[in-house]
Amino acid sequence: MISVREATGPETERWRAGWVTRLRERYTRCYTDPATVEREVERNLANQRDDPGGRVYAVEVGGTAAGYLALGGSRPRRPEQRSLHDLWLAPEHRGHGLGRELVAWARERAAADGGTRLGVTVVPGDPVTDALFGAYPLRAQQMVKTVPAGVSLPDGLAGRAMTPVDFDQWLEQAIRMYAEEMTASGSRSPADALAASVAEHSELLPEGLRSPGHAFWCVTAGDEVVGTIWLRHGFLPGLSFVFGVDVDPAHRGRGYGRAAMLVGEQATAAAGDAQLGLNVFGHNTVARRLYDSLGYQVVEQNRAEDL
Repeated sequence: MISVREATGPETERWRAGWVTRLRERYTRCYTDPATVEREVERNLANQRDDPGGRVYAVEVGGTAAGYLALGGSRPRRPEQRSLHDLWLAPEHRGHGLGRELVAWARERAAADGGTRLGVTVVPGDPVTDALFGAYPLRAQQMVKTVPAGVSLPDGLAGRAMTPVDFDQWLEQAIRMYAEEMTASGSRSPADALAASVAEHSELLPEGLRSPGHAFWCVTAGDEVVGTIWLRHGFLPGLSFVFGVDVDPAHRGRGYGRAAMLVGEQATAAAGDAQLGLNVFGHNTVARRLYDSLGYQVVEQNRAEDL
């Protein structure tokens, strides 16, 4: 018989040590700089430790220790969501349906705590993980690529730094488009999404075009701007990050999004970073196909299902 109870202090520390090992293995497969691996491990640990409503639970089968479950509480940015930080079963207890029982238990516990959605971060491709969470809607996924040397653009296209006039026009559109993406992903209402987009852009870009570490590029076809890309260099050790890549609707379907990403790879290499990372909303299948075709690797996926 399966039972779940709140873990003791020593049990929590044993779970955390095992979780760190699994996280480190996950990120080592994707990131080339060991410092980035450790930063990402610490980010997960901080999210779990700083979760006031979160709990770690010990799982027992017939009175014998069988695994752990770590469930998060309400967070200010997503008060409706509870996060399943980790679910681990000892090898001898796998393959008996216990994972499904524990996910059902976590869903019931999250609902009892006032949650209306359960979120989980997974690495796709594992049969067990896919079986448990593959049906949960994909909300977003993180991707990364080691940038090659000598990246070139198709003939007739070029990249240039944004001017102040470019930036003012771009910022208004970027705020609106990011809000629309959040709404389409199902993560926020339209009003909340717009407010969040304004706040995030203000926080990230306190000095506008001159905000330290940020770089803004236009893709041009002749004298016409057909796309843009927003980067932050050194976002993680040895890694630049794509905060936004946009192509005007009138210019889509002509390879300009791919060109913008190639400009980003050129700028990443010039800045001395070895990798370029990004986050893409799950509903944006066009962008996901583009990144797949360019050789970006999925680091992890954020999936969430309404309770």
